[in-house]
Amino acid sequence: MQETPAEQATARHVAALAETKGTTPETILLWWLQRHPARIAPVVGSSRPERIRACADAVRREPELTHEEWYGLWVTARGAALP
Repeated sequence: MQETPAEQATARHVAALAETKGTTPETILLWWLQRHPARIAPVVGSSRPERIRACADAVRREPELTHEEWYGLWVTARGAALP
């Protein structure tokens, strides 16, 4: 399946945040979910142990996304600002 331009931009944005914060893209996504105003409770599950290990920082560290970083990911993924 080919990714949309918004999906490609979001993947690049997530990778850049992960590099800046010294963690994995999976952790960035979990931190984003943890800061969501709907109080999403992510459940991690995978048949690949490396995927589960990649999420470890999300448990060991407090979410390190600023409000601006959280919102920036929203805008990148949706392609539009919130009202």
